[in-house]
Amino acid sequence: MEKEKQFNKIKTLSQTGFFHIFGSSVINKFIGFLSSVILVRILTKVEYGTFTYAWNIYSIVLLFNGMGMDSGVLQLASEHSGDAEYANRIYIYGTKFSLKFNLILVMVLLGIGLFAPLKIEAGSKLICALSVLPVFQLLYGLTLSYLRAQKRNQEYAKIQVVHTALVFIVSVGFVIPFRETGMVIGHYVAYIVAYLIGLLIFHTPLISKNAGELGEDKKLLLKISFISMLNNGLSELRFLLGVLVLGIVDPQETILANYKVAMMIPTAMTFIPFSMITYLYPYFAEHKDDGKWCIKRYKQVLLSLGGFNIALSVVLFAMAPLIISILFGEQYLDVVPVFRLLAISYFFSGTFQIVSGNLLVTQRKLKFNLLVAVITSLTKAIADYFFVQWWGTMGAALATVFIVLLASILNTTYLVYTFRQKANAEKWRSSDEKI
Repeated sequence: MEKEKQFNKIKTLSQTGFFHIFGSSVINKFIGFLSSVILVRILTKVEYGTFTYAWNIYSIVLLFNGMGMDSGVLQLASEHSGDAEYANRIYIYGTKFSLKFNLILVMVLLGIGLFAPLKIEAGSKLICALSVLPVFQLLYGLTLSYLRAQKRNQEYAKIQVVHTALVFIVSVGFVIPFRETGMVIGHYVAYIVAYLIGLLIFHTPLISKNAGELGEDKKLLLKISFISMLNNGLSELRFLLGVLVLGIVDPQETILANYKVAMMIPTAMTFIPFSMITYLYPYFAEHKDDGKWCIKRYKQVLLSLGGFNIALSVVLFAMAPLIISILFGEQYLDVVPVFRLLAISYFFSGTFQIVSGNLLVTQRKLKFNLLVAVITSLTKAIADYFFVQWWGTMGAALATVFIVLLASILNTTYLVYTFRQKANAEKWRSSDEKI
């Protein structure tokens, strides 16, 4: 009987696309990681550090990508699960609005590349080359949100694998003749081709003038998207601040390259919780008012994910010197202490911060997420500024560990409180109905 129950669970996960999502995430991270290792080996420390510097500035501007419309589309379309016509209208309106918004980001990037007095001058050329990429990155992101909301997980998985494979193949192919600029070319090709696959093969909606009106949902979409942009942007900023402050306090390409290499594996491992959330998000959004269901599923997620993550972090910590020397070469062995700190940080981030933060969005607790994002981002900026001056790259890693712990405690505590509050409300309603 127990074996049959386990078989049915596995069958359900397979039918609903969990293994497609997780499998594609494993493939994507392996390809992406392999790409990074090869590129680190091909490029000099100075060249890789220059790209890291430029990409970090690009990523800071992209915190405002589409005014968060991909998150708004995902949330509302997931709440109306099964209503394809509604999802089409939300997607088309969101795409038109966010494309106009991203033209501002294009101009900002051009302005930085052409006129800003950057600490590493060679980064200016790369930022100019990256300036139009936000348009294609937005279209790709909205395509993924549309497929996720429709629970078309197999198609979602396939398009992600194609995108990652193209980044790898084109970047490695072009990096030898064009050096760090070849990595920029790889991103352009990957985003454009992946979007066209979604449009032409998976039949995501084509932008049209006659898409229908959203009515009152237009205000709701804009509100959710804007707050999500602030939440996600501030959360991402915490991740980017380390490189940003290093680039200001000690603008040396080799130091930036070292820190980027130390971050690479712990950051790549976040695909594990993100894969879980990618699969679970539409279900938690659909059951957002069922506190009992949410508590039960959340406990299952914590137990399974936490056990795996603690084992992974221990392995990364213990094997750090061997991992660094084999993958990146002995010239990067000086990053081992930083790598170990970030391996510890991954356990808390991958088990609590990422999962709890994303599930709070399914409960529409956007204001709380925004409050946490503001508090932790300001604290991270202060910590990075002082810690980097005192301890260099080790200081940036210490600041990361501290902020991840703080965000994990705040997010998880409030999420559990929210679920219990809804479960208690259901219990009282049931009691009233019996009376």
